[in-house]
Amino acid sequence: MDSFDHAAPAHDAPGRPGAGYGPALTIAAGALTVLVGVLILVWPDVSIAVVAWLFAVQLVVTGVLQLVTAVRGDESAGRRALLGVLGGVSIVVGLLCLRAPFQTALLIGLLIGAMWVLTGVVRIVHALGAEHEEGRGWGIAGGILSVAGGIVVLLYPGLSLVTLMWIFGLVLVLTGLAVVVQGVVAHRRRGS
Repeated sequence: MDSFDHAAPAHDAPGRPGAGYGPALTIAAGALTVLVGVLILVWPDVSIAVVAWLFAVQLVVTGVLQLVTAVRGDESAGRRALLGVLGGVSIVVGLLCLRAPFQTALLIGLLIGAMWVLTGVVRIVHALGAEHEEGRGWGIAGGILSVAGGIVVLLYPGLSLVTLMWIFGLVLVLTGLAVVVQGVVAHRRRGS
């Protein structure tokens, strides 16, 4: 029951960024985030246009998945609305990065830093609302890492591009791994 065309039962929904669309899509969203992070860590001196494109793709895909969750999820109306807003903001930020990839690294860094703070806060709120979920701790950890990474980027926007890319890559790998673990925990729980 972990295929892409089945919505997760209501008891699987709270506390996961992939809430409402099952473990397979949660794992896929986390894996995409890890992949983008690894690519940035391997090639930190890659051009700003490529970096903007990679982040844009990650933000747009994640935003679409969040919107699907907001529409199809079995969560409360407030949680679905919050996830829908986050999905919309994620898509807009991703499209802005695609529209003008030669913007300065500072502007792209500020947009991504703000997005990470917002995403982290939403992840923490979702995880805190999932009182009896097994992956709750991973949701909180991923949210805290996302907020911390976003704050660092917002406080030090003048860091060199390579240093900024290392921070971006590291935060993406760590938060992506946390999302993958959440999906694996949900998958294992469904199997039992």
